[in-house]
Amino acid sequence: MEHQGTNSPNIPIPLIFAIIATIIAFIPSLQNDFVTWDDDVNILKNPNLQVFDWRSIKGIFTDTVIGNYNPLAIFSLAVEKAIFGLNATVIHVNNLILHLICVFFVYKIGRQLKLSPIAAGVVALLFGIHPMRVESVAWVTERKDVLYGTFYFAAIFTYIKYIFSDKKRTIFVGLTLLLFLLSLLSKIQAVALPLSLLAIDFWLKRELTIQLVLEKIPYFVGSLFFGLAGILFLSKEGSLEQATDYNFLERLLVGGYSYVIYLAKFIFPYEMSPLYPYPSTLNSSFYIGAAMLLPIIGGLYYAYKKEQSAILFGFAFFTFNVMFMLQVVGAGQGFIADRFTYVPYFGLFFIIGYYFQQIRVQKPTWNKIASIGLGTYLLVFGVMTWQQNKIWKNGGTLWTHVLKYYNNIDTPYSNRAQFYRDQGNMQQALADYTKAIEVKPSKGSTYNSRGKTYFDIGGPKGDQTLIQQAIADYTKGIELSPKLGELYANRGAALGYQGKMQAALADLNKAVELEPHKIGGYANRSLLHMQLGNHELAIKDHTAYLGLDPYDAEVWYERGLAKSQLGQHQAAITDFNQALKLDRQRGIFLMQRALAYKNMGNKAQAADDLRLAQQFGTQVPAAYWSGLQ
Repeated sequence: MEHQGTNSPNIPIPLIFAIIATIIAFIPSLQNDFVTWDDDVNILKNPNLQVFDWRSIKGIFTDTVIGNYNPLAIFSLAVEKAIFGLNATVIHVNNLILHLICVFFVYKIGRQLKLSPIAAGVVALLFGIHPMRVESVAWVTERKDVLYGTFYFAAIFTYIKYIFSDKKRTIFVGLTLLLFLLSLLSKIQAVALPLSLLAIDFWLKRELTIQLVLEKIPYFVGSLFFGLAGILFLSKEGSLEQATDYNFLERLLVGGYSYVIYLAKFIFPYEMSPLYPYPSTLNSSFYIGAAMLLPIIGGLYYAYKKEQSAILFGFAFFTFNVMFMLQVVGAGQGFIADRFTYVPYFGLFFIIGYYFQQIRVQKPTWNKIASIGLGTYLLVFGVMTWQQNKIWKNGGTLWTHVLKYYNNIDTPYSNRAQFYRDQGNMQQALADYTKAIEVKPSKGSTYNSRGKTYFDIGGPKGDQTLIQQAIADYTKGIELSPKLGELYANRGAALGYQGKMQAALADLNKAVELEPHKIGGYANRSLLHMQLGNHELAIKDHTAYLGLDPYDAEVWYERGLAKSQLGQHQAAITDFNQALKLDRQRGIFLMQRALAYKNMGNKAQAADDLRLAQQFGTQVPAAYWSGLQ
């Protein structure tokens, strides 16, 4: 066997090559933008990322996002935004850097597990450029994957250090536990670490003793705590509600089929859709796929009898890390996901690296053939990864790609429509929303989205026909989803636009009643109250809104206006100050604060505000200067 030590004096050329190849393969990801798939709730509209202060930091670590508790990943994005602003390129660069750190630790772990530099380099290169990595690196929201992976592999590295160290063992134990906690705070998938450590013990031939079991207790306790918390959070969000009506046996079939598919995609990644939706019924491929588990189990038993420890270790690591993601208990919109393999595939990569090493040592005549074959295999992977990164360019490219494989479900059409709507391409957005409704006419939220698009087009034009179409969509949505408060909030806004104030107020009251934890009802009702002259009620809604999202400058401003109408000029100035703190160059904020100062007799401060508004490019009407010059 080649040199297997962990302290080679030579420069680790295989590691350097793996890192360079990974950078090249992922260069297209650096040009990518945000996508219309969870990037909005995680980053763009996350109230805890609007301002970087102690309140938002506390919110990051106490709130969930769509039922997911990944505070460290969100915190890292908050730090980036505080330093660089909302910059997709910065996020993608840092995602790639974290992926490269994982590649580094994968190489170091391979060396610690007795692989030669070249074999460990093969494992690191496979980890770096395998096309199934792309979703975890190129998707902004999956910062949690590369971050949890970084701490996860670092924890394994320090754990192996603990095993081999005669001194400083307590330090390595402490580091491993700390890294495990950081990994858990990045993504719940890290709960598999104690099982991975047991697989490491097996490979390193540590004797199974009481001490070996006891040393894992803190890890299992951490996994149990975070695992139960994660289930609770997802349950509260409704994410664990069954996406299908599969019975338990069918869900087991889905799990078995998914396991086999992950193995197949490891050998050659095909399709690679960002979304793999649950089929309405399980066809024969699910039964055949699940049945393939039998020869796999048989093969593993054969490997056990032949003492092929590398195969047993690799499959154990893969299985321990993927088994919680097999959707036996359904969650989310799809039954498999490329990102779920980010850490698990290390075990399978290890098998390839180990046997490549064995060929080089034991079958030198096959070395050239093995090297050419593996090199070609890796080159194909590199090209596939390069191309796959482009799919994540934006919401349009992403969902157009999904529609190549799944054009009979509504999600790709709805999410691509959202992209078009954000781009101002309203007609294309309407076409996609309409197609989504044709595919799934029973979904009230899609009528809500199409209704908002009609309203966005018709509102600025004063087109009552489009406003009425929006109301019709909201009404149909309410018929299908009567507990979706946003439908009432939006219909209330449209009715108010038509001057139907009492009907609008009834809808907005219903929206707040159904969803008191959401801002839409309060926002629209406060505007209606302002129109009706109910300033005290408007202030009450503003206050409720700001309790949920204290970083909306416009609402601070609107509450200031309401207070001004009630003659509460000092209180109004306090609100205008907060609005300006969040958006310091808004001339209209300065103009209204100037009026408040003027009404309090502070003409000098009023004039200063108006001059500052002019400096920011705002045209100040002459009436505002009256009595100040």
